[in-house]
Amino acid sequence: MQRSTSKLPVSAILFAMFAAVIGGVLGALPGGLIGSLLASAMRIPTREGESGYFIIFIGLIAIALVTPAAALLTLYWRGVRKGWLLLGLIIVFIGIACVGAAGFGIWYMAQPHFLNVNGPTPRLEFEVRPPDGVSTGTLADVRAELDTDRNVMPADWNNESGDRNSGARAGAVDLAFRTSQRLFVSKFPDGEDRVFKLPIPANPMKTKYREWSGWQKADFVAKPGSQPSRADAGADYQIRYRVDYQE
Repeated sequence: MQRSTSKLPVSAILFAMFAAVIGGVLGALPGGLIGSLLASAMRIPTREGESGYFIIFIGLIAIALVTPAAALLTLYWRGVRKGWLLLGLIIVFIGIACVGAAGFGIWYMAQPHFLNVNGPTPRLEFEVRPPDGVSTGTLADVRAELDTDRNVMPADWNNESGDRNSGARAGAVDLAFRTSQRLFVSKFPDGEDRVFKLPIPANPMKTKYREWSGWQKADFVAKPGSQPSRADAGADYQIRYRVDYQE
């Protein structure tokens, strides 16, 4: 045991947080065992999970008793005394809550979040337009896909453009996941791909995104055997797009 101190060392808080977590886990084991023995002695029926709920209840009581006790004993062992014990206990539980919230946030962000959970998958309709003087026939063998941090989705080409006067080839691709990291990639037969960054939000299911965007040039050009580089400012293939979905 360390000497008494009038301060609240950070190390004492960290030790107490660790002890509280370990104490809670260890407290749940005898709590569950006691609950099981009590349920058997009291002949609590097992139908509809009544005995299970009772065991969980007893286990929670054990956790509620052991966790703060473990934190207080650890603070006392680290030399914390008097009113600092109560303040330290409060800080310990705030710290545990913050760590738990951060862990849950990291876990939640790592999960795939579907854009339209209770309805059809939204579609990104697009048109690809060649430079002036170049036929749309140059797009005949081009493959297109939508690359995100969640998936890679091949696009489907239409037989003709939705706007006969646009001089472009049209298609559509699924917007399956909620993410703001979306790249539209046009893969040309010669291996020189055009990469377009789509400046639409993670959730583009708003009325304004149902309208066609302006024409946008490629942000990067990816050539075989080399890293993608910034696209030239000159004339090149362009895209425009809009989001199609059902409420």
